[in-house]
Amino acid sequence: MSEQSVIAVDIGGTNTRVALFTSSARSTADISLDAFPTAEGYERQLDQITKAISKITHRVSLNRSAEGVLPNAISIKTNHVSNQTNPMSIGVSIGARLARDGSGVAVAPNLRDYEGRPFVRDLAERCGAPVQSVRLAHDPVCGLLAERRFGVLQNADRCAYLTVSTGTGAAIYLGSPGEIGQALSIEFGHQILDGNTRECLCGQVGCLEIYTGGRQLALRYGRPLEEVEDAAVWDALYDKLALGLVNLAQLTRVEVVALSGAIALRHEGFLDELRERVETRLRGMALRLELATLGERAPLVGAALLPDASEGAILH
Repeated sequence: MSEQSVIAVDIGGTNTRVALFTSSARSTADISLDAFPTAEGYERQLDQITKAISKITHRVSLNRSAEGVLPNAISIKTNHVSNQTNPMSIGVSIGARLARDGSGVAVAPNLRDYEGRPFVRDLAERCGAPVQSVRLAHDPVCGLLAERRFGVLQNADRCAYLTVSTGTGAAIYLGSPGEIGQALSIEFGHQILDGNTRECLCGQVGCLEIYTGGRQLALRYGRPLEEVEDAAVWDALYDKLALGLVNLAQLTRVEVVALSGAIALRHEGFLDELRERVETRLRGMALRLELATLGERAPLVGAALLPDASEGAILH
């Protein structure tokens, strides 16, 4: 396998995807992508990821002469760490709040068994890779990196990426024209809303995600959100999410937000409804809302970009 290969892993609250990217992005999708349900148990999940990486690298080794293009022919150039036994880097996107040094998970309401574990070290050991070749980041940070490189956030100096799916998370990028800024993971879904007395899965009372998180809504109503036809549920979701976005704009002065996640991307009219409610509330500034160009693939693509991101460019 090429020394320029990067393994990208996207660990969501519901599903996990593993893919191989090369500098020229030349590899057919069916030998470079593996997907499976996210295991609740940490050790089992590590086993699944390790097996998927092994399977993908083996398939690619057997098919190096096969020509093809990954979706949208995205080209990712890397300067990764390599050794004789494992010439690759591994970038991991995860739906969790990380430890400040990026070595593992600090808080994960949808992935409790990951909390406090040395994920980076454990994955590196299982893959026979140096610890420094594995990078981990919050999934909205990865989505943000991907959309700024390839998508709707290109050339944006103050922007954000928001995922509305199993959970509700965001990352912001603040920079100046012509200068390198910083991407910061924020707990968008766990901002407190006045008058909300429900307890969130994170343990706090009053979180926005109580109204917008797919898992919490499914637990409350006994079925997946896409099967909930109660207009009041959707009205509350739009209203609370719009309030959260207005708060985000006023606090950070971001100017454009890329929306992603299964709920945002698959529900007809989602963007238009949310835009209208934000415009009704927001005063003194403008906030542009757009669907993520890369859709639900953004965190996976962003994970492949992690090995090239400088340590100071991302704040966990």
